[in-house]
Amino acid sequence: MNFTTKPSYYQVGGSLTNNAPNYVKRQADDDLYNGLKAGEFCYVLNSRQMGKSSLQVRTIQRLRNEGIACAAIDISEIGNRGVTPEQWYAGLLRILENNFNLSDIVNVRTWWRDRNFLTPVQRLSEFIETVLLPNISSNIVIFIDEIDSILALDFPADDFLALIRSCYNKRANNSEFDRLTWALLGVASPTDLCREQNATTNTPFNIGKAIELTGFDETEAQPLAAGLAELTDSPNQVLREVLYWTGGQPFLTQKLCKLLLENPQLIPNLPAPAAPCQRGEKDAAAPSQEGEKDKINTSKEWVEKVVRLKIVENWETQDVPEHLSTIRDRLFKENQRIVRRLGLYQQILEQAEIVPDGSAEQMELRLSGLIVKHGEKLTISNPIYEAVFNKELIEQKLENLSPYSEAIKLWLNSSCEDDSQLLRGDDLQSALVWAAGKSLRNEDFQFLTVSQKVILSDQNQLLHSATLETQKAVCDAEKALMEADSAKQKAKQWIRIGSAVLAASLVGAIGFSTLAYQRFKLAQASIEIEQNGSDALLLAVSQKTENSEALSEALLRAIASGKRLKTLVKNKHKLEEYPATRPLLALQVILDKISEQQQTKASSLPQTKINWQAHKGAVTSISFSPTRKILATAGIDDRVRIWNFSGQKIAEWKALQQSVNMVNFSPNGKFLATAGRDSTVKLWNLSGKNISQLKGIQGSVTSISFSPEGKLLAAAGIDSKAAIWKLSNLPKLASPSVQIPGHNGLVRSVNFSPKGDFLTTLDGKSTVRIWNLSGKLKKILPLQAIGLSFSSDQYQYRFATVTLNGKVALWDMSEKELVNEFQTLHFDAKAISFSPDGERLATVGIDKSVRLWNLAGRQVAQFDFEENVVSVSWSRDGKQIAVAGSNGTVWLRQVEGLEELLKQSCNFFTTQPKYFTRVSTICK
Repeated sequence: MNFTTKPSYYQVGGSLTNNAPNYVKRQADDDLYNGLKAGEFCYVLNSRQMGKSSLQVRTIQRLRNEGIACAAIDISEIGNRGVTPEQWYAGLLRILENNFNLSDIVNVRTWWRDRNFLTPVQRLSEFIETVLLPNISSNIVIFIDEIDSILALDFPADDFLALIRSCYNKRANNSEFDRLTWALLGVASPTDLCREQNATTNTPFNIGKAIELTGFDETEAQPLAAGLAELTDSPNQVLREVLYWTGGQPFLTQKLCKLLLENPQLIPNLPAPAAPCQRGEKDAAAPSQEGEKDKINTSKEWVEKVVRLKIVENWETQDVPEHLSTIRDRLFKENQRIVRRLGLYQQILEQAEIVPDGSAEQMELRLSGLIVKHGEKLTISNPIYEAVFNKELIEQKLENLSPYSEAIKLWLNSSCEDDSQLLRGDDLQSALVWAAGKSLRNEDFQFLTVSQKVILSDQNQLLHSATLETQKAVCDAEKALMEADSAKQKAKQWIRIGSAVLAASLVGAIGFSTLAYQRFKLAQASIEIEQNGSDALLLAVSQKTENSEALSEALLRAIASGKRLKTLVKNKHKLEEYPATRPLLALQVILDKISEQQQTKASSLPQTKINWQAHKGAVTSISFSPTRKILATAGIDDRVRIWNFSGQKIAEWKALQQSVNMVNFSPNGKFLATAGRDSTVKLWNLSGKNISQLKGIQGSVTSISFSPEGKLLAAAGIDSKAAIWKLSNLPKLASPSVQIPGHNGLVRSVNFSPKGDFLTTLDGKSTVRIWNLSGKLKKILPLQAIGLSFSSDQYQYRFATVTLNGKVALWDMSEKELVNEFQTLHFDAKAISFSPDGERLATVGIDKSVRLWNLAGRQVAQFDFEENVVSVSWSRDGKQIAVAGSNGTVWLRQVEGLEELLKQSCNFFTTQPKYFTRVSTICK
């Protein structure tokens, strides 16, 4: 017999190549190929190391042979923890560009930045529709491997799944989408992947085809027998034994075959091929010599010994590449379902099989690979798993988990009749606390329920005794009150003595430095006020909104700290000079939470926020009139609309600019300017009549700005330059009077200073440049910024910048020097805006919130919204902000100061009688 073999015939772990001789074709190969070729959305969701990646490689090759363009995306390569939605979706787009060789057609970096007014998922959708489909003429299949990695993202990826669903919905109106389909592969269930449990209309899984990936059967696994033929004359018999031990699990099957090749010293003197024996019967071959019990004579003994020595025994050290360790980590993962999951697995070990019910615990076990569905039952996948993750191990783990393991074990052994083992007192209380929120075994539920019933019975017996004790307790209480009153009188005497000593000490200290002491007291009071405000805020945000009592208590604390702050600031009108601001933030956030709670009933709070649907698709820009109580909005639907402050539409027109990127009122409020995707800037009267059209920017216009007196207008776009037009006696079509080139890629924004003596530009590489009105560069600021805003207060003469990571910098306009900087709480900031009075800064991030700050860097308000915030604008008096949403909603929000917040808070309690005593003292 020739023992020379190729050790590389079998591959343990990793994807097999297209021409690998040891690839095992299964029914799933044809199911996936035929489904994708027919344009069906397919998903292969199974446990790890079941051959999903190899299946993907083979399927892609088969599809490409048919002329179908394919892209394979390992989604885990993009990253998860700390990755923003912007980065994640941009990563997907870049991989699509590389896979389909689109770099000569589109500059993805520029393309992505040009559409920063869209949400990331909208940008990916537009890329598919306007770039991918028009430039790839064949059918397209996009494979997403490791789809379960989206579960580790810091944001839900339901929008991505909804995008896949939308590609199918669009087929009804756009036949181009008939050419595109998707395949998802990973270790998760559809329920796991959809975080929004009610989003059944957006999930692709209810329109897709599930591809069942099973273990190898003996017929399918024949290519593996070829590697064993050089070791034995009975390769099929040996393979049959291998499949018995592995259950056809692909990774284990390849590994065990490889181990057989690597251990030729254990090769038996095998007989000629014979009919397979049933598991449990003795092999036909007998030992060659009596007494040679350890000698291996059959294929069964050979495979069994390799399994025992090379896989099961000391498996932690031999588990290379990792396989059993991965299963262990999933089985023993600490979460609320661990007890029930282990109990369920224990039940399968004892009963051999159970009926599937679709529970979360069953799905977890199936995704671990430990159990599989055979027919209509769930069973252990193979004897190797059963040997490694055995009954003793599971019992030990369960005993270590529950605080009552010994008691329940004895109670179950007594057929649930030994009441002495039931829990009582602190033991029961501890057990109930431990069990809260967990998914338990039926035995645990029964044990805890019976324990509680026994306690109730005991309490009923003690009820009569407790009644008799009540009278005695009343007498004891009266006696204790008398003793307490006497002690109180004595305590007052000691307090008077202590106060006199303390007063003398303070007088001495003040004599040394009255000013220092006053400063110390001011700082001490500020710290206490800030801390009390923080405590109130923490109490509110840590509670569910339906917990009205906790919110009321938090509001009372916030009022108390706010009143102290009001006394402390006295006549200080500038918010920047407030020594503490946390009470303002606490009052505003708590009032908002109470207002949300009262939405379904008559509210005792004034309405501080209204919203309405303004556009179809994203609202790209919003602007208040400087002279009237109206505001203008623009959107990707190429519409401009004017509204009053009640959300009623006053005027509307189509801009004919493909999409309107920005809208601005002129300083006198008599006309509007819009920046278009079609390279134009248009001027309009308030009825929608086009006054003039300005050209000079190539490509989409990203930003526009009027000079303070309204004589000039500046614009910038994606063609690396800005331009200035003179607005006096404009013709219908005007060219710029000044060109400002020399930027790095697109120009995000252009802004005139409040005095109109210079302007700034912010380019695609976050560089801020300062120019005179002739287009001459004056200075490049030493920072990277994503947004910039000027203060309208000419006495301040400041402007502010914000970086992508949320750092705000305040600059002196005269010296162009840094005055102050502070860090906001935005993970991914994208805009900043000064209030008209220069007292507040509004910052916008990708977290669906707008935060307000004073100029000292203290947060004074936070407004949360249901959509991503695209743009924000201040009313002329600074009492309101308007917010543009990514799905077409506009919000109008009141901005209150300390006085207004305290008034609203105290008025709220006028309808709360049980708080009357406390409120009358605090709100006096």
